[in-house]
Amino acid sequence: MAGKDLSDLLVNPHARSGKSGETSASAPAPAPNVTYSRPPRATVDLVTVLSIAGLALGSVLGYFLWQQSVQAEAFQEQMVVVGQSLELVARRLDGNGDQLAALQSRQEVTMERVGVTQRDLRRAQELAVELKEEQVRSVAALTEEIALKAQEVAAFQEEAGQKFEGVDEEISTVKASVASNQEELTQTLTKLTALGVRVTAQGNMIATTSDGLDELIRRGEREYVTFDFRKKKRSQVGNISVELRKADTKRQRADLHIFVDDRKMERKNINVNTPVNFYVGPEKIHYELVINQVLKDQIKGYVSVPKGKLPPGTPSLETAQETEVSMVNLN
Repeated sequence: MAGKDLSDLLVNPHARSGKSGETSASAPAPAPNVTYSRPPRATVDLVTVLSIAGLALGSVLGYFLWQQSVQAEAFQEQMVVVGQSLELVARRLDGNGDQLAALQSRQEVTMERVGVTQRDLRRAQELAVELKEEQVRSVAALTEEIALKAQEVAAFQEEAGQKFEGVDEEISTVKASVASNQEELTQTLTKLTALGVRVTAQGNMIATTSDGLDELIRRGEREYVTFDFRKKKRSQVGNISVELRKADTKRQRADLHIFVDDRKMERKNINVNTPVNFYVGPEKIHYELVINQVLKDQIKGYVSVPKGKLPPGTPSLETAQETEVSMVNLN
């Protein structure tokens, strides 16, 4: 009973006094000289502390419930995101399933190809063995053939050595002959130069003096006709006509117009003792014109043609010499 009264006092401190009033209302009024006792101050402080503690506990509990509510909402949102992620993962798993099926199909094809490749590999190994055996046989045959060729080469070298000795002797003989011919040719060129005959790079002999012309006539290889042309005067020699256009005495050269078969050929800067070659008539007779001397408005030289190709009645140097010889014999 005391504990219940204490609880009521904690909840409502004035409850006991009210209750006492109700009791007093029903009971006869006390005597005026009766004094009431007040509760102790320690009890009041305890009630105050407990009230504050209750308020604090309620505040903490309310904050805790609010935090739980916020966390529950956040958790709910996370659960929604997780659900969406799970749906995405499910779709990806479906796609991965299709890819896995394709990979499995490719794997089957690859395995089939690997089987074919293994068969090809075994066949290639067999062919390699056969090729190696064939190579060994070929090397053996080639080695035998090389040995035979080596014997043939040795025999050929021996025979060639004997032939080379003979060839060396022949070469020595030819060298000696060439040296002799070279010496003889040098002597001949020296004699011809002394006689007034120059040999061109083509092997033709050109007379540079009257003595040289006599030497060429003596050799009798061609017929020769001398000329003495004046400036701007057309002169006939054999089947050609020649006109002197310019005479350069300082440089010993001249410009000519040569008329052959109704056509005119212009030749400029012809140096002395330099042959001018051209062909005349349907037979293409080889004419050669050489200037030996250039004077003022005048040139001297000769024209040569093959034997018997001068027109009838054309006086050549050879016929002139024969005439002189005949006149000497008559005298």
